[in-house]
Amino acid sequence: MSTVTQENPLKVIDISLPQEEIIQDLLVASRDQGFLFIDGHGIPQKDVDNLFQISEKFFTTVPVEEKLQYTINPKTNIGYTHYNSEQLDPRKSKDFKEGYNFGYVNFETGKYNQSYADYYKDSEKTPIANEMDQINPTPPFFNNYQPQLSAIMVKLFAIAREIMRLMTHSLNIPNKNFFLDKMRKNVPSGTTLRMLRYPLIRTDGYEQSITDKNDDSVNIRAGAHTDYGALTLLFQQSGQEGLQLEINNKWQSVPYIDSKHEGMASPLVVNFGDLLNFWTNGLLKSTTHRVKFSPQESRFTDRYSIVFFVHPENDTTLDPVPSEIVQALKKKENEDDGKPLITALQHLQFRLQETYNW
Repeated sequence: MSTVTQENPLKVIDISLPQEEIIQDLLVASRDQGFLFIDGHGIPQKDVDNLFQISEKFFTTVPVEEKLQYTINPKTNIGYTHYNSEQLDPRKSKDFKEGYNFGYVNFETGKYNQSYADYYKDSEKTPIANEMDQINPTPPFFNNYQPQLSAIMVKLFAIAREIMRLMTHSLNIPNKNFFLDKMRKNVPSGTTLRMLRYPLIRTDGYEQSITDKNDDSVNIRAGAHTDYGALTLLFQQSGQEGLQLEINNKWQSVPYIDSKHEGMASPLVVNFGDLLNFWTNGLLKSTTHRVKFSPQESRFTDRYSIVFFVHPENDTTLDPVPSEIVQALKKKENEDDGKPLITALQHLQFRLQETYNW
């Protein structure tokens, strides 16, 4: 059973419990808030601590000039993003954060950042001739951490698959493998692991440009936005909160909470994205969120987070999910049956163009 408190506005769902005890809570959380905590995921705290140490060391010890040699590739969404290179909220300033994206992952072998030819070699899709020589070089810093990085990606993908398997029961989809058939381990998708650093102090001169003393946008590190994909899994650290959700036109902070399982990492923050919202005719909520530091809080460090963006296979057509609940909503809202279908890859590419102005 999941509980919501004044300190924690989100349901906590333990996926190690029998599915009949949690599928209704999963539906309610995904429909009403679009965010929840997932406990019982099985990832040890020591593994997550190690991952954050790798992330912090990369951002603080690798020279900027070297990181910029691996700037994000717009064709693959793999690589480094420097400060102010993203603008998630077009109404606000650019996002003062840096990140690194790992992609082109085979979730059977754990290989990541593969070349185009290697990534697609076992796919039903024939590689595009002029893309065959495209490679995705990884910063040398990560070479010593390949086993840990591969292992966490494989584990997170397994958790995402389990959440979506449970969702087929929540939505009463007749084919219980409906989502799993579109999330195979070795088939290309837009799924990405992202390391993020949000600096404590903004050093780009933006604060000096503000003339309105009531403007607190200097404290925003990632502008208000919704996520692109099916679902997102997030690890955060105690004392480095900052994630806020817009619920009923009010911003609410997401706390750090401990797992109820000894030795297990804190519950994952999970949210559903625009793709799944579209796929379910708006039933599952894609909630607006941002990262903001509160001027009132005591904070002595930058904020780091580990984010796993999950997308179905590239060629998945986003026709409505075959659920009576979804179909009833469609009839109720009298949506146009003739709207053009798009694929998961087309959906992702469109959203990336908006964010990076490619």
